[in-house]
This record gives sequence, structure tokens and C-alpha cells, in this order.
Amino acid sequence: MTTYITKMFDRLDRICYDRYGSTSSQIVEWVMDQNPGIEMYAIVLPLGITINLPDAPRKLTPPPVLKQIFLWK
Repeated sequence: MTTYITKMFDRLDRICYDRYGSTSSQIVEWVMDQNPGIEMYAIVLPLGITINLPDAPRKLTPPPVLKQIFLWK
């Protein structure tokens, strides 16, 4: 587990991307679950907040892929 202390203009999705290499909603929601109370902050986190970043979960389901749609033929 890694702890991260926020700097100016940090966002949770960017922190997740730097740590886990993804900004999927599953990762961000999972990190929010690991850090109760973080959802009370705005998109840009305040300076000096400590965030726990545990090791990545082993199994994440990929997001659904939509079929390609052509507007013109």
C-alpha cells in the first residue's frame, strides 16, 4: 500500500492514472471506497490530503464496448 499526499491542483482520476495506469470508473470508485470521506471534496482536491493507494485489485472487468455505428454510408 502506498500513501499519497495531495499537491496543488491534484485530481483523484489523475492520481489513479499515475498509480494504476487507468482512469476507468472502476479504479476511481475502488480508490474512493478505500478512502472514506474523500467524496466530500470537489474535483480538485485540497492541498495536504492523505490518500491510501493499495495494490491494484487482481480482477477488473473491462468496460463494455459498443458496436461501431456509421452515420453516413
